Amino acid sequence: MRAYVNNTLVHWTGRGQTDSAALAALTSICDEKLLRLSYCPNYVSKGYDKKSAMVCFTDIPLWHAKEHCRKFGKFGIGFKKAKMISYGANPALYTTGEHFARIKKLSGLLERMEDLEKDREWKEETDPYNFTEDETVAFQEVTDFLQEYSYKNQDDSEYVTYYQREWRLTFRSLPFAGGTKPQDPGMSCFYIRNEKSYSTVKFSNDDIDYIVVPARYWLQGRRLAKKIGCTLKVYELSVFI
Repeated sequence: MRAYVNNTLVHWTGRGQTDSAALAALTSICDEKLLRLSYCPNYVSKGYDKKSAMVCFTDIPLWHAKEHCRKFGKFGIGFKKAKMISYGANPALYTTGEHFARIKKLSGLLERMEDLEKDREWKEETDPYNFTEDETVAFQEVTDFLQEYSYKNQDDSEYVTYYQREWRLTFRSLPFAGGTKPQDPGMSCFYIRNEKSYSTVKFSNDDIDYIVVPARYWLQGRRLAKKIGCTLKVYELSVFI
């Protein structure tokens, strides 16, 4: 693996949080073997009013992650890339603003396709919009991975999302563990805590390469790593200062 690509997908915790809150989030992830999906704006949809459920990772190598961690936190959990790919993880599909405008127009077509699909049983076989449900769903899933190279149209590196090297697992692309079906690794399900529902994806200890914590939390990190059976990396030693 080349030095500028990580063979591990890292999910960083702690964006906009205190260190203690970030550690609590990492501990919860490790104890429950669940990653909580967040609802992020789907920039393809008109007015950006739709959101897609996803969990995000980066394949930036740790020794190049200083700038990334400045924004997303210094507590991380690294997953084996091959396992995440088998679950459906995919790099974000970046496109420039010019092409993104064209893709937004295609989203209008998708919305019409969805409306026609609802009345499918009333359509004639010769209808010009003759498509399958799988084709519609496939387009929906693809749009969940789309991201504009710089969606705020600024040159400042803070806004150029391409450099985040983002990977995603999206709710629509994951098999769902509904009813009595158990939530096995690689499957999504809803999780209720404090009477609030969250969408999650399950993983196993074998999926984890390492966890990362700052030096002052080495003891807590060691306990987590020992419980999981993975490597512990200290942020100050692994990320170039």
